[in-house]
Amino acid sequence: MSDEHNKSKDLTRFKTKKLLDFLRGKRGFHTELISLYIPHDRKLSDVRNYLSNEVAESQNIKSKLTRKNVLDSIGSLQGQLNKISVTPENGLIMFSGAIPQGNAPGTEKNEIYMIDPPEKVTTFKYHCASEFLLEPLEEMLKEQETYGLIVIDRGEAAVGYLKGTYINVLKEFTSGTHSKHRAGGQSSVRFSRLIEEGKIKFIRRVADYCNEVFIEMEDLKGIFIGGPGFTKNEFVKDESLDYRLQEKIINTVDLGYGGSEGIRPLVMKIKDDIKDVKYIQQKEYIQKFMGHVAGETGYAVYGEEEIRKALNYGALDILIISEDIEKTVIKIECEACKYSETQTIDDENFEKISEEIQNTSCQKCQSSLFNIVEKKSLIEDLGELAEAAGTEIIIVSSETEDGEMILQTFGGIVGILRYRAFD
Repeated sequence: MSDEHNKSKDLTRFKTKKLLDFLRGKRGFHTELISLYIPHDRKLSDVRNYLSNEVAESQNIKSKLTRKNVLDSIGSLQGQLNKISVTPENGLIMFSGAIPQGNAPGTEKNEIYMIDPPEKVTTFKYHCASEFLLEPLEEMLKEQETYGLIVIDRGEAAVGYLKGTYINVLKEFTSGTHSKHRAGGQSSVRFSRLIEEGKIKFIRRVADYCNEVFIEMEDLKGIFIGGPGFTKNEFVKDESLDYRLQEKIINTVDLGYGGSEGIRPLVMKIKDDIKDVKYIQQKEYIQKFMGHVAGETGYAVYGEEEIRKALNYGALDILIISEDIEKTVIKIECEACKYSETQTIDDENFEKISEEIQNTSCQKCQSSLFNIVEKKSLIEDLGELAEAAGTEIIIVSSETEDGEMILQTFGGIVGILRYRAFD
């Protein structure tokens, strides 16, 4: 990837997903939570004017507390917008609201969150309710590109799709047609005709199923057809596939396998046609890493300690990290002498370790004022170090075999060096 924006795209999406999970739990007592979606081509001066009008409208709210909370929320938005001179490339998403700190009205505290959208915001939205409007942001995070996969041969077929990192085989078929060798005493012409009729019925049965499932896929970007023989070409020529799907056929590919066994080879064969699909990108990076491991080239590193060392040296070219790592980096600091240290802990142990630290004295000055002052997911911590070092960041899913292997075999943190830094 050539530019900094693309290098950090995986990390941006990860952070946004994590923030979304956090924001889903936010609720207000009344309609005091404001969601603001600003399109990339919207002038910020227009947005500021819109918020000024909302301030005037909000003066009419009868409840004194609700009025105060709404005005505070709008004021926070205005304050942040005043710090920005130009609308970001993808627009801007902001959430501001009076979040209860207790069980009774009057305990609310204003919280504000700003998000650099993973995709372009196209519609201006100002939404005031008792919870934040998250659906438009959730839609942006969905893997949008889906490709239909059809593998068909004389005797069997399989239909599936590729979406992001996920391959799903929807259905397998068997043709039930006779072999090429006719039974004794049977007319060869009649036998050939039966074979041909059976093949056509089989092709149309597969096509009918494809019409049923693929037409309903709103985000279907294209279809790839593969197989070891000529049946795949006859499938296309038969035109029993709906014309709307015929238009989406991108390529027909020769394979060594038929049926469901051909689905994954088909995905790998079409990688030049779908370079932007996450599954292909991740597989290529992981295979490159494994090539260095197998070849003992000295360019492969793995484990948190080695990765941090490589990042500190500025030697890490590519960081590959599993999105399923459940670890947190905590910073512990002494309020008295300012001594600090960091630890990486399992998420499930956070509460236990937090209690232990509260009962621990500073090892430097023996003060009891030794507390956790910062916590961050390990993915974010390493990702931000990688961004600062100009390292490409790939966050992989364990839904794939390769991603699962990276997590289980290497602990979910691997990398490829720019140069052999640790000889």
